[in-house]
Amino acid sequence: MAVLIGACTVDPVIVDTPDNGRVTDVTLTPPATPDQGWQLAISPFSLRPGQELQQCFFFEVPYDEPVFVSHIAVAQTTGTHHMNIFRVRSVVALDGAHGDVVVDDECWKPANWADWPLVINSQNEGNVDLALPEGVAHRFEPREKIMLQTHYVNATTQVTPSVGKVLVNFDRVPANAVTAELGTAFATNQNLRVCPGQSGVTFETTCRFADKEPVTIFGANGHFHSRGRRFTMSVFNPLEGAEAPFYDNSDWAEPLFAKNLGLAVPTRGGVSYTCEFSAGPNECGNPDDNCCFTFGGKVEFQEHCNAFVYFYPRRPDTDVNCF
Repeated sequence: MAVLIGACTVDPVIVDTPDNGRVTDVTLTPPATPDQGWQLAISPFSLRPGQELQQCFFFEVPYDEPVFVSHIAVAQTTGTHHMNIFRVRSVVALDGAHGDVVVDDECWKPANWADWPLVINSQNEGNVDLALPEGVAHRFEPREKIMLQTHYVNATTQVTPSVGKVLVNFDRVPANAVTAELGTAFATNQNLRVCPGQSGVTFETTCRFADKEPVTIFGANGHFHSRGRRFTMSVFNPLEGAEAPFYDNSDWAEPLFAKNLGLAVPTRGGVSYTCEFSAGPNECGNPDDNCCFTFGGKVEFQEHCNAFVYFYPRRPDTDVNCF
């Protein structure tokens, strides 16, 4: 069940299993009043052995006037593969009213959220804390519909030792304290193919989001599955190409979330990002395709190369997803 609690954020209390340090429960105190913010809470759920579960929960922002958020806190138990929150835009085959959830099925198909702007992503157990620069905030419209997507795995590459559980706090800031809205870009390279025995296979692409004016990158995060070896990201200059990488991550399970970057992106620029993969000789993705791993959401037998970028200022022309 999805629960919305209208109600200051404190750090999550993380309860670990004593013998292995896995996060088996989390709590997150919701904002005390609606003037301070609100919380999204996904009730605990279980997974069968071998199961990958992806769910899309729909919520309505609980305000009748525009609100601004300068801090987001996320708490998740071990077993999470990712948690993404999007603003709902064009509806293809995935939709729901406030409180509805879509389990698997259309919740696995990226075409359904191809033009839905990203709010926040988290791939880490425990907590992720996103505090924006002074004067920068997410703007939410009155009763705006948002979707929280959570992917948990209880299989070979990842395990869920207890239950899946997700909590997200949105802490408000007064409108007169905001000088720039936060913008986001969600980019995914779907042209992937990694076959058993291949090593150091790389895929590179770009995503442009500074269409008419420069922007400043605040944060960035990369995402791939267990065949991923290295994820790099660089500012892309349309006149000079890719600069030296500002993001470099080799941990697929708990990837780096880089913040407070302060990187200038010129007009018509964006980011260039590269994913490097290796697959063992005995690994098998799709048995009907020479056991190769191609693009898809399933951790066990498919691969991803996704970039998440947070920048400011947001303008109507910067709401970009690169698919």
